Amino acid sequence: MKLVVYLDLLSFINLIMNYLILWASAKLSDLEYSIWRLLITSVLATVYTIIIILPQFRFLNRIYIHFLISIIMILIAFAPLSRKQLVKTIGYFYLITFVTAGAIFALYNLTGGSPLDNLAQVLNISPDNLWIIILGFLLIIIIGKFGWMFIQYKLLPDIFCIPIIIKFDERLLKVKALVDTGNQLQDPLTRVPVVVVEIEAMLDVIPDQVKDAFYLYKDDSSKLLNEMTDTPWSSRFRLIPFSSIGKHNGMLIGFRPDKITVVTKDEIFVTERVIIALQDRILDQENNYQALLNPEVLR
Repeated sequence: MKLVVYLDLLSFINLIMNYLILWASAKLSDLEYSIWRLLITSVLATVYTIIIILPQFRFLNRIYIHFLISIIMILIAFAPLSRKQLVKTIGYFYLITFVTAGAIFALYNLTGGSPLDNLAQVLNISPDNLWIIILGFLLIIIIGKFGWMFIQYKLLPDIFCIPIIIKFDERLLKVKALVDTGNQLQDPLTRVPVVVVEIEAMLDVIPDQVKDAFYLYKDDSSKLLNEMTDTPWSSRFRLIPFSSIGKHNGMLIGFRPDKITVVTKDEIFVTERVIIALQDRILDQENNYQALLNPEVLR
């Protein structure tokens, strides 16, 4: 049986696949990453893949060596990492790898092909089945973009909900907040992170004058600004621009608290560098949380 390996195609696909898996792992683990470090790591991993095809290096094609290489990849791409971050990133790395590999193998079988070459035990890649690999790329991108949101909102909402205590003058408000990586809102002037809170949860601490102005002029920022100048919270007032699906160039009304305290399992964060933005709709129908916490608050 003659084995034909499209080496250029195999190298290119491995490079892209390695890069996307590392990128998606960073997104799910909420790690900062450098494109160049991801690219260099992907190149090194691709070289390893090419080497194990060669007969004289077939002994390197072992599960424990694959696992060791994956750890080295993660360290090159993201170090320094704490032990907890390393374990979490390895977990997400293999979760993404197994989900993607399972989907690709399933598509090969559905089309009547064989996903592995019996001689080389490597993915049987040719121009004819390239569309299956492209679908694998798209799956990883979807996991990287929306996987963390799915885990937060659907699978493990209780784990990512933490109590926060907001202080305005002598009043304290305690609410449950979801650590939301989708919330990247900042005060455009000070670059301070924004925490979005349901206004219904804030009623006990907001002055009546501010409350009335919000309900009357929440859709008219200029009138609201005029109203706020005569309230006790005029110095706290902020307008936070945002965009969402179906609404571009929107404005959230925000206020600067004296401080907020975030209580996590491992430690307590106290900061004054935060803005509380009011939201007039319910954030969670099951009331598991009443606020969306920008992860920057914890850094």
